[in-house]
Amino acid sequence: MYLRSVFVAAIILAALALTGCGSSSKSSTGSSSSETTIRPTASIPKPSAASGLEAAFIARANTVCAHAKTKLDANGQFPFQSFDPQHPDVKLLPKVGAYFAAKRAIADAVPTELAELGTPRRAQEVWSKMLALDKKDRSIADRQIVAAKAGDSSAFVATLEPIQKAAMQFSRYAIIAGFTTSSPCNSLV
Repeated sequence: MYLRSVFVAAIILAALALTGCGSSSKSSTGSSSSETTIRPTASIPKPSAASGLEAAFIARANTVCAHAKTKLDANGQFPFQSFDPQHPDVKLLPKVGAYFAAKRAIADAVPTELAELGTPRRAQEVWSKMLALDKKDRSIADRQIVAAKAGDSSAFVATLEPIQKAAMQFSRYAIIAGFTTSSPCNSLV
């Protein structure tokens, strides 16, 4: 959810969807021999009338996510095009952290706004898992911001894999619930 990744997300997403670079499974980074690629281990089942959220609920969630995405996009695109989250420039990291922090309030509001939609009639367990993953994504993104602002490259890099995994799990549940891959909620994670 986020947004992140992981309507935030992905936020940022998830890398650049909500909080920016490295916060999403949809981010692109330079490849290296040490880079870890996370792949789903199972196929994602298509939503059914029994497993998916009702269309009206999805529409309301997408409205929340689209509103957040519009606000995030209004703050401009990630300005550090040469930034490599896997090998961050320690001198640039505080600027990256400041950029992420400027978007933080918008991104942090999404899990609460989605929870305020209430409980869906169908797919309650899937929706609960999505909300939990969205909160987890935000928590990791918050740690990422702290690390970046402090110029702590090790701590920053340590957030990349967990946020990517959370965003991937979120996207999987979102698809099971009936969100499309182009849904505003799926693009925020």
